[in-house]
Amino acid sequence: MNYVTLGSANVRVSKFCLGTMMFGGKTNADEGIRITRRAIDAGINFVDTADVYTDGRCETIVGDALADGTLRDQVVLATKAGMKVGPGLNDIGASRFHFVRAVEASLKRLRTDRIDLYYIHWPVEAFNLDETLRTLDDLVRQGKILYAGCSNFPAWLACRSQWIAEVKRYVPLVCGQYPYNLIERGMEVEMLPMAAALKFGITIYRPLAIGVLTGKYLDAKPDQSRGESDERIGRWTTKYADGLRKLAAFAKEKGVTSADIANAWAASHPAVTSLIVGISSLSQLEANLKAADLVLTPEERTKVGAFFPTEVFEEAGGKFAEWRRSFQIAT
Repeated sequence: MNYVTLGSANVRVSKFCLGTMMFGGKTNADEGIRITRRAIDAGINFVDTADVYTDGRCETIVGDALADGTLRDQVVLATKAGMKVGPGLNDIGASRFHFVRAVEASLKRLRTDRIDLYYIHWPVEAFNLDETLRTLDDLVRQGKILYAGCSNFPAWLACRSQWIAEVKRYVPLVCGQYPYNLIERGMEVEMLPMAAALKFGITIYRPLAIGVLTGKYLDAKPDQSRGESDERIGRWTTKYADGLRKLAAFAKEKGVTSADIANAWAASHPAVTSLIVGISSLSQLEANLKAADLVLTPEERTKVGAFFPTEVFEEAGGKFAEWRRSFQIAT
C-alpha cells in the first residue's frame, strides 16, 4: 500500500481511501464491518463516510467496525456534514448551530472521541464563511475534530476560505474532496493547479464515473443498478463508447481491468492525494486491492486520457453553474 501526506497536515494516509457510502443500504451491517476490517488489515488507513449516508446508518456501521479497542487509532477517519439530515429548518447547511450538533451526532454514531478529518460537505447559498471556519477552528481547539476540509468547493471558494483562515488565524482547510475521472475533467481547469501550488490535499470520489468506466453498461444495463435510474449513465456510455472500448483493450494488454486503469489514471495526477474507492462487498474490495498499487507512467496516462476526447469543462457539474449565479458570501 502506498502512503502520502494529506495536504498541509503532517499525517500520512493510504493512497486508497475506503469509501463506505453503501454501508447500511446495499451493504448490510455485517458485510460493512467485514469490509472495513479487511481493508485495515490490507494496509488501508483512510476511511471516508458522511452523516447523510443511509440516514446515519453508514456512520454507525463504521463505528461498530472500529470499536473493538485496537483498530480506531490505526485509521484516519473522515466524515462530512452540511446536507439535509432531518425535517427541521436548521437540519442542513454550514451554520454554527448545525455543525456543532452534527459533530456531536457523528461522534455518537462513530463511537469515538474525535473525528480526524471533518469536511464541509457542500457549499451553500448565503454562506457565512467566517462563521463556518470559526466553528471548525473551535471544534479543533475542543479536540472534537483534528483537521478540517471542504468538499465540492470551487477553487475560488477554497482560496477564499484559506485566506480568511490565515488572516483570522483559524485552522486551515487541509484538503478537499471532489469528483474526478476520465469523463468529468472540470477539476483540471483551476482546482488541481491550485491544489498543487498551495499544497492543498485532494481526495477524489467517483473515479469510475458512476460505473461507466468499468464498461459494464456498453451492452446492457445490469438489473438493480444505478443504470436504471441515473440518466448520466446512458448518455456517457453512448457518447464515450469508443473510448470505453479502447480503455478495455488497453487494460487487457496490461492484464488488469478497465476499472483498475480508470482508478490508476485518476490517482496518478500529481495533485491528487488519495482515491476514494466505494466498496459494497468484500469480493469487490479484494478485486480492488489487487490493483491498489498500479501506477501509470506519464506517457500511459496521456494515452489513456486521449481515449476520451472532451472539452475540459465537460460534465463539470450543473450545481457549480447554479452556485456561480446565486452565491452570497458573508465574511
